[in-house]
Amino acid sequence: MLRRILDSGGPVLCGLGALAMFAALAVDLNSTAAKAFMVCAAVFFVPGAVLTLAYVRRYYGPGR
Repeated sequence: MLRRILDSGGPVLCGLGALAMFAALAVDLNSTAAKAFMVCAAVFFVPGAVLTLAYVRRYYGPGR
């Protein structure tokens, strides 16, 4: 059960990061809100990418 939650957590975090990036593009790019959304996007993307990579390597093995 925990492994299934962690496996789906990576793509969910990446999706949240994408939403934050779209929100940053929707506001004025020189504003503080845009900078905050971009930081939020990075905070979501990095662990999401690591969890997704761990999922892919666990199920499909290392690259050849």
